[in-house]
Amino acid sequence: GPARHFARVEDEEELVQALRWAADRGIAAAILGGGSNLIVPDAGYDGLLVQIAMSGLEFRDAGTVEADAGVPWESVVDGAVTRGWAGVECLTGIPGSTGATPIQNVGAYGQEVAEVIRSLRLLRRDTLELEEIDAADCDFGYRDSRFKREPDRFVVCAVRFELRPAG
Repeated sequence: GPARHFARVEDEEELVQALRWAADRGIAAAILGGGSNLIVPDAGYDGLLVQIAMSGLEFRDAGTVEADAGVPWESVVDGAVTRGWAGVECLTGIPGSTGATPIQNVGAYGQEVAEVIRSLRLLRRDTLELEEIDAADCDFGYRDSRFKREPDRFVVCAVRFELRPAG
């Protein structure tokens, strides 16, 4: 079904503006990543649907990867494997965007993304302020995180991974 209102955001400021627009009008807002885990009724969504399209991806020295939430997850995995960096190679083929990976704590074949996340850049939905938190503050569990248990509290904007070069 269709969304009554739709915004595709390519940076954090556009995200803040979209959520502020909805809040000022008393309209519900839902966040959409890649849409691979989404079912919408035929009647649609009577609010603002915000698609995260932030697309920065940087592979730094020593196995550090900085990925915006809208980057397709497979781009992160492919880039790491191409460089010989270990930590996410078993997570290939998992559909969706990078920003969704910490929410679900995606995993497969003995790996889970919580093992290689070092920090996240988040937007607090109540204050519309940005903050960075360490992985220890994510309360990761098996296919679980604080973001999954508190879906309306934060929006993941970017993820920093620490992979193992020559792994």
